[in-house]
Parts: sequence; C-alpha cells; structure tokens
Amino acid sequence: MTPSVISVEASSSVRDAAQVMIERGVGSVIVMEAGRPVGILTERDVLRRVVVKGLDPVKTKVGEVMSSPLVTVRADAYMIDASRLMAQRDIRRLLVVEGDKPVGVVTEKDLLRGLTKYLTLGLRV
Repeated sequence: MTPSVISVEASSSVRDAAQVMIERGVGSVIVMEAGRPVGILTERDVLRRVVVKGLDPVKTKVGEVMSSPLVTVRADAYMIDASRLMAQRDIRRLLVVEGDKPVGVVTEKDLLRGLTKYLTLGLRV
C-alpha cells in the first residue's frame, strides 16, 4: 500500500485536485469533508465525469464527481481479502484504515507486487 493518504476537500475544484495528483505522482486523491473521508477522485473519474461531459474543471467541485461511498479495508486485512473486495466492487483502489483513521491506499498494482513477491519467495524455498 501507499503509506500516506493524499487528500483534497470536497469543495476543491477538479482542476486543483488534478494538480495535486500530478504534483504527487498519484492516480487518485481521497476526498475529505469535515475532516472525514467521504469519497475518492481518480484520473478515470476526471476523464469520464468531467472531460467527456464537457464540464469546466475549474468550476466543477470534487464532491460533485467523486466516487462514493468510499470503500475501505482494515490495515490488518489479508491481501486476498482486499483483492476479493476490489473484484466484488469492481474498483481499483481501497482506502486502508485503522479504526476510523485513514493510513494508506492500496491499489491493484500494490496487490500484484505483493503477490509477485510472495510467489518469488515461495519458489526459492
């Protein structure tokens, strides 16, 4: 998982959120409202819900186009459980939480890396 949570407020413009994604080298940001995570905005959301629909990214607020409700997984969950949840929900990212506190984001790519590492280590034994 990425051990940090990069977030923007729901009231932020899509342009500002996209700028954060570019600056931080990430494909998504967690959307916050009143200090709590309420959704996620991905590059795909920006393309499908803003660009293709001809919306102005400066005027469109993140909260209007984010994916919600936010799907989370506990920090102590097994990789297979996270993978299964992503497949069931047809999503590519999960917010990782400890209690109510966001601690990271896990992506399909993270799971693939973990599986590859596991299989590689297993083959050496």
